[in-house]
Amino acid sequence: MRHKPRMGNDLRQQQAVTQLIQRGKQDEAWRKIRAHLTLAPYDGWFLHEAARLARRAGDVDTAQRYYQRALTLSPQDAGLLNGLGLTHYDAGRFAEAEQHYLAALQAHDRYAACHNNYAILLHKQHRYSAALHQYRQAMRIQPDYTEARYGMSTLLAHMGQLQEAESQMQRVMHERNGDRRCQNALGMVQLQQGNFADGWCNYQARYATDNPERFFTLPELPIRYWQGEDLVGMTLLVRTEQGLGDEIQFCRFLSRVKSEKHAGKVIMIGNAALKPLMASLKDVDSYLIREDKHQALPQADYWCSLLDLPQHFLKSPQPFNADVPYLSGAPEHQAKWPIAGTGKKIGIVWKGSSAHKNDSQRSLSHLSALATLFSVPDTHWVSLQKGAGEEEVNHFPHLQPLGAQFTDYQDTAAVISQLDLVIGVDTSVIHLAGALGKPCWVMLPAWARDWRWLENREDTPWYPQMRLFARGQDEEWSTVVARIKQALQQQ
Repeated sequence: MRHKPRMGNDLRQQQAVTQLIQRGKQDEAWRKIRAHLTLAPYDGWFLHEAARLARRAGDVDTAQRYYQRALTLSPQDAGLLNGLGLTHYDAGRFAEAEQHYLAALQAHDRYAACHNNYAILLHKQHRYSAALHQYRQAMRIQPDYTEARYGMSTLLAHMGQLQEAESQMQRVMHERNGDRRCQNALGMVQLQQGNFADGWCNYQARYATDNPERFFTLPELPIRYWQGEDLVGMTLLVRTEQGLGDEIQFCRFLSRVKSEKHAGKVIMIGNAALKPLMASLKDVDSYLIREDKHQALPQADYWCSLLDLPQHFLKSPQPFNADVPYLSGAPEHQAKWPIAGTGKKIGIVWKGSSAHKNDSQRSLSHLSALATLFSVPDTHWVSLQKGAGEEEVNHFPHLQPLGAQFTDYQDTAAVISQLDLVIGVDTSVIHLAGALGKPCWVMLPAWARDWRWLENREDTPWYPQMRLFARGQDEEWSTVVARIKQALQQQ
């Protein structure tokens, strides 16, 4: 798949370029490549190297031009076709990427790296069965292809095949010890299977500095990181991480740090949108805003990231602390949000944040997907939707459109506190309903389900009043909605 040199001078120049690239001197390599291509504009080896360098530098347009020039010389070169496919993939042109991957595999059907690249594309497009086939093809050709094994393991996790996913991840960890990216994925698979001790330990790789796909980076604070040391009389600073739903779900452990670990003082650094609501969380001495760059770091003996707290309570009689509610909406605030109508009052939320990487799977395409529920007699429906999709309620005038008017989660809590039930997709609002102790029915996606919802369960240890309605992999959302309607009618 690589072009052979036609003379000794070509070979020496190729070796010089290769050495420069290996030493990280891309600028010098570029100068040599361009100088050579000025004299020999259709030298296939140099065109291929120019294309590869441009793609790795993120210059996909330049890379595409070089690949296309090289392909005029060797139109069936699988390496060039694969490279052009990668360039289109990097540019988000998935149809063109697939076209060139298929052409490369037609030219060389045992091209393991191209099978892997095609699998990654299919995985990203949620074409899971086809992606699994391509990963298995790559592994069949090259059994020691660890990167393909890792990709296949994450796909299996997204497909809900958790035992096989864990087995493949364990093999990756054995073959590539210290792979933090895989360790983090393994942790989430273990947590979803209920293996909390190993799962929470491995889940710490989510912020490891050597994890190229880390969720975030721990700030460098001049305070010791808490690893379970005695906190009697000590001050613990806890910092939020990830999404608002995570903070609502795991803030319960702030109270437990004081009541069970006997900390003298607990300080939280969290999100501005949650501060008014968090005033109802007991045993938290101070709540600071993460976004406030001017506030001084408070004095503390230890600090901890919020989602590292649960592992220190696993040996307690109630590791999940099912004592809800642990948050509450202020009664005086509820008066600002009167709910009209009679009958059972049900709040709905049908979309999460569009920035969420699995939003296309977890969110409904439109509020109309729930329309069949609105015919259930003796019910009054309230929209809790804020942000994406909030305007869709305008097509359903019999719904009370409160969500669009919310300014913070205290507003949301004030309305939820007056409801009989909340129905929604997997987003922060359903965590709030759970934290408030409100009955809540959650619609879970068929693919890439979040680790906190344990496999093969319709309940959750996190929220006793919650019921899970999981979408099957051969189901449409309409089938899930039909099950919810039946459950409403049976109440």
